[in-house]
Amino acid sequence: MSETSTSVIKSANRSAVMTAAHCVRRGSSPVNTHIAMVFVSAYSKGKMPYGAFAVRTAVTPRNWENDSTDDLSTLVVDADKSGRKLTDVVGGQDIAFNRPVGGTISAFGYSATRPQLGEELLHCVGTAKEKSGVQAIPCDMSGGSSGGPWLADFHATTGKGTLVSVNSALDSLTPTEMQGEVLGATAKKVYDRAQHS
Repeated sequence: MSETSTSVIKSANRSAVMTAAHCVRRGSSPVNTHIAMVFVSAYSKGKMPYGAFAVRTAVTPRNWENDSTDDLSTLVVDADKSGRKLTDVVGGQDIAFNRPVGGTISAFGYSATRPQLGEELLHCVGTAKEKSGVQAIPCDMSGGSSGGPWLADFHATTGKGTLVSVNSALDSLTPTEMQGEVLGATAKKVYDRAQHS
């Protein structure tokens, strides 16, 4: 079993989750997609307050499948055992496309580092800056945090913000800097394909 971080986003089918593409599919390898995935909202130390939602499909950019670029994916989950759609149960974050890079970002993830070992939600807060076609914030979360949301205008009391990226990779030269894709036209196509499936 492997873990990844994700975020529920508002969508037409009320069943979409945004994550990093490398969490669901091996890059530059169109046929290597993970199967039998579930989404668990608000997981903490073995507790699953909203239950688990089976992942029905994963939509990734063709650029990821062929060239390992555009590291993002939108998952579509089935209704729960009671027939309820995901956002009807847990709500969802707004999402912004073509938003200029900058401003204060709160990034979240289930880092595999000790002592958490993927059992606790961690977060980083920093100012986003553009870097080599992606965006970056100061953050040292490790594997397991991949796919976790980057939220602008985050309000701790409501837990709501606007999704502007997801954790993609720590910079290899600066392991205290998290990088994430800029959500542009490709991200919008992936989101639209998922929200209408």
